[in-house]
Amino acid sequence: MFSAVVIISILVAVIPLALKLKLRTEKYWIHIALVVLVSACPCALILSTPVATFCAYTRAATSGLLIKGGHHLETLAKIKVMAFDKTGTITKGDFVVTEFQSLSDDIDLNTLIYW
Repeated sequence: MFSAVVIISILVAVIPLALKLKLRTEKYWIHIALVVLVSACPCALILSTPVATFCAYTRAATSGLLIKGGHHLETLAKIKVMAFDKTGTITKGDFVVTEFQSLSDDIDLNTLIYW
């Protein structure tokens, strides 16, 4: 199987160059031959995951985002909706009462919680 893929890839690069086809440049046919070689090779499936992860890290880093690991990257891929508050920060979604101010003097926080 592997030798057939290599032979087909070589033929894709050599035949158009040998026939002196002026449809595309030499660089194009060599590029297509490499695409055939990589896509038809079973190891391309194994190599695609680390390459895709590295590309995602690189893209994030050039945007100013630091991703700690692959698990966090996979979690980000599952996000469908993201909400920002008015300051533009991302919150966890756990709401906490930080301050209580009553309009009536006889109602305090404990009374309100009891109700």
